[in-house]
Amino acid sequence: MDFEDAKEEIRDRLDIVEVIGQHVRLEKSGQRFKGLCPFHQEKTPSFNVDPERGFYHCFGCGEGGDLFSFVMKREGLTFPEALRMLARRAGVEIESDPMAGEKRRRRELLERAQEVACERFKRHLFTHPAAEPARRYIAGRGFSRETIDRFGIGFALDSWDDLLGALAAAGINATVAEEAGLVKRGERGSHYDTFRDRIIFPISDPYGRVIAFGGRAMDPENPAKYLNSPETPLFHKREALYALNLARQAIADEKRALIVEGYTDVISLHQAGIESAVAGLGTALTTQQLELVGRHADEVVLVYDADAAGARAALSNLEVVEGVDIASSLIVLPENTDPDEFVRENGPDAFRELLEQRISPIEYQLRMIFTQHAGRGPDGAGLAARDAVEVLLRIEDWPRRDEFINRAADMWGSGDPGRTESMARVLKFEITRKARGGQGQARGNSPRDPGFISETLTRPVSGLIRAEAELLALALDDYDTALTVVTRLEPEDLLVEDDATILVAMQEQLATIGRIDPAALAEGLPEEGGARGRCVELTVAHVPWTAGENDEVREAQADETIRRLRAHRRLGGVAPPVARELTDDEDETIVEDFQQLQRMVAEGLNSGELSPDDPLVAQYREACRRARGSTGRGFVGDALLREHTGNNARKTWTPPTDEELTALGRSPATEPGSAADRYSGAQMEDESDAPRPDDPFAVEDGDPFSDDD
Repeated sequence: MDFEDAKEEIRDRLDIVEVIGQHVRLEKSGQRFKGLCPFHQEKTPSFNVDPERGFYHCFGCGEGGDLFSFVMKREGLTFPEALRMLARRAGVEIESDPMAGEKRRRRELLERAQEVACERFKRHLFTHPAAEPARRYIAGRGFSRETIDRFGIGFALDSWDDLLGALAAAGINATVAEEAGLVKRGERGSHYDTFRDRIIFPISDPYGRVIAFGGRAMDPENPAKYLNSPETPLFHKREALYALNLARQAIADEKRALIVEGYTDVISLHQAGIESAVAGLGTALTTQQLELVGRHADEVVLVYDADAAGARAALSNLEVVEGVDIASSLIVLPENTDPDEFVRENGPDAFRELLEQRISPIEYQLRMIFTQHAGRGPDGAGLAARDAVEVLLRIEDWPRRDEFINRAADMWGSGDPGRTESMARVLKFEITRKARGGQGQARGNSPRDPGFISETLTRPVSGLIRAEAELLALALDDYDTALTVVTRLEPEDLLVEDDATILVAMQEQLATIGRIDPAALAEGLPEEGGARGRCVELTVAHVPWTAGENDEVREAQADETIRRLRAHRRLGGVAPPVARELTDDEDETIVEDFQQLQRMVAEGLNSGELSPDDPLVAQYREACRRARGSTGRGFVGDALLREHTGNNARKTWTPPTDEELTALGRSPATEPGSAADRYSGAQMEDESDAPRPDDPFAVEDGDPFSDDD
């Protein structure tokens, strides 16, 4: 059975509520189930499971998907791994490779060899007389018996064939042992143990299966202080992290992983209660390792010694971290200490204080630059500025770059205002020159910059995006709404790119099968990008009925949202006036006038002929203010409710009185102005727990033309 057939069979055999219910306490809520989200901390349930369609979605953190994505996220698995796990549970056979059975048996034999070796090493540590120096070393590190057992620490005798013989007694021949990396082949063809006279640290995969070993030499004259297993079918050094199996839950809870350099650093931190620590395996960090930890964490914190070697390792690893989509920061320990020593001498609270004071990679690199060039006078300032600018130019976000320019100047000044001001001036000049290709002055993304102004004026307002989401959520749940939406809207009418993709899929599905099947529709969307996740979210979402609503009101609300979306596109991205119904002729006249004004302002600002204070720009600003309007604020807006309550007669809208607000179940005392000054958008079933939606037509924070400037 291939993967696609296996997926369908697994879905048929397994109940998503039962599987997720093993990790989340779910309670029935209407046709769905709700519980506390397992992916972020919350006190009020916002995690929803739809058993009919086989989806889950959290309205708090945005996580969502199907049975397979839940297991992948919760367990940190790839899709094939999650598929096989669920297939075993469902009793579904997915082997299609005729050699798959043999490969699986070979792998199980290699895993068995690692287990035998691990037990042999652990037994020696506590029972063999030759392990006494190892026991003293471990005692000196302060490791408890519980910690030793948890990490499976052991000892390899100073023998050429101790493990070889133990493996043979367990039915594992030398060829398999060599493939597992436990023995090596000599020049004459005989085999001997890989690890001899070493403290042994088992290396496990993320699920706790031993796949390799690291050994610390007891002989101080041994040039190889640490030795790891060679590459094997089970062990790929670039794709493994020490103790990830033990740290995985803490990393998932904290959304943060600490990456240190050594085995004993990890063990000491875990023993001190800092259980999100893992370590590389003697080499620089790799993209694969960061992607592995990124399954569980949103941030990695690199912890390094404050010596030259630690600095080199930090700078080397930062280049790798910058190429991976995960936040990063650093802890720089006091000089001549490592994490193991620091936590043993100062305690876990002192380490946590360092963690709270962690710095960004940019700040660390700037510190290193200024330390390197300090004390070299004017030449040092020039060289420091040159190197610092190369780092600062990597920051694309200009406000953040500006902040780091100030920090860099403070670092160089060391409390001397003159040095600080001088460095700030040099850095800004160099960055401007570099940004312009070495000439002139660059135009920044200032709130008064023409490009910034144009982007701000034309960005979609959040309330209209919310109304769009509600409209699609209803369309996925109601055939008539879906038919209206696909008939009257085009993909370019929608503000969110993923929504446009969903609309196209709805059009195709209606044309093909004559109905909307949300589960099949989501399954048919590409895994890349966010369209599938967005579809799942909209499918699980619930748009509640409010007082005074009926089918006719809902239909009018859909019409209103469709009209605004279409008008928004025609007006070049600014929401239209809606104080009254407009005829088609009036609409086109306004569009033509507005587009002409917008074109003149955009061309004038971009060419430099107009300034932000020009009267023509002021006219455009006022047009935008009027366009943001004052009525019918949402998909379930009070204006439409009022128009369709009572005699349902459509008439020119006026704000409701206090008595009318009371009749609609709202308190006038809590209303800011009138119903026209609010928007009651899509919420979860428990409206009190949902965030209050933004006003779709209010002047947005950060608008360069707001009165607060």
